[in-house]
Amino acid sequence: MFLRNLYRRFAPECIKRSLDPFRGLRASRPEGLNEKKVLILSPHPDDDIISCGGTLQLYKRRGAKVTSVYMTDGRKGGRKTTGDELVAIRKEEARRAAGIVGIDRLIFLQNRDGELAPTYKTVTELSDILAEIRPEAVFLPFFMDNHVDHMAASRIFLLASRARSAPATMCYSYGIWTPLPAFNLLVDITPMSALKDRALAEHRSQLEMLDLSGAASGLSRYYSLMSGGSGLAEAFLACRMAEFRRLGKLWDRKPPSFFKISL
Repeated sequence: MFLRNLYRRFAPECIKRSLDPFRGLRASRPEGLNEKKVLILSPHPDDDIISCGGTLQLYKRRGAKVTSVYMTDGRKGGRKTTGDELVAIRKEEARRAAGIVGIDRLIFLQNRDGELAPTYKTVTELSDILAEIRPEAVFLPFFMDNHVDHMAASRIFLLASRARSAPATMCYSYGIWTPLPAFNLLVDITPMSALKDRALAEHRSQLEMLDLSGAASGLSRYYSLMSGGSGLAEAFLACRMAEFRRLGKLWDRKPPSFFKISL
């Protein structure tokens, strides 16, 4: 205990980082959310609302400019409609939902749903977006979010950010297909839940197959209850870009095979 106190009080910051490279991940973070340029990586056209539709409203109230990048075209996520017709429908659904929660700009990439992968094309197009927007905060799927497109989105960002993102950029990882195994930031979205539900309701092509609103609300209620609350919350694993890269290196060394799925 004596040595631990000495370490905390007197060790230089560089020594602390070398001995504990993930110290920031274990710190409880205040709900600051004060970044002014926010970028969401949404593997499919509804993932931005499901993952952080309440948190985005907080950002907008604080004057932030929010951009959502849809990494795939969503062509495989339909029951009655597929292909190019579904792509057009889901774009319009995303536009209507974005207008409800206040997303300022939407960028639709042309990667095929279910086939997203870190290639020269996908890494370059995201790198160019990062260079243009220079985001202060990036919301993206956690490395282990159990869908091929979600895991690929994290990997693409990791590669694209090496040349384009400052070490101080905040990264907020979210989980949709797999609830986060750990989180250090919980955002109370109870006052924003009605608008989030309205936005999700715009994704009618998806509601034909899944109760998105019920699923998102249930997950938000779970996060809140497990943290001593009684409302709704969105959870994130938050860290600076430099720490996110170190976490990504560990993931690259030995990704768990049971998180790999194919469509």
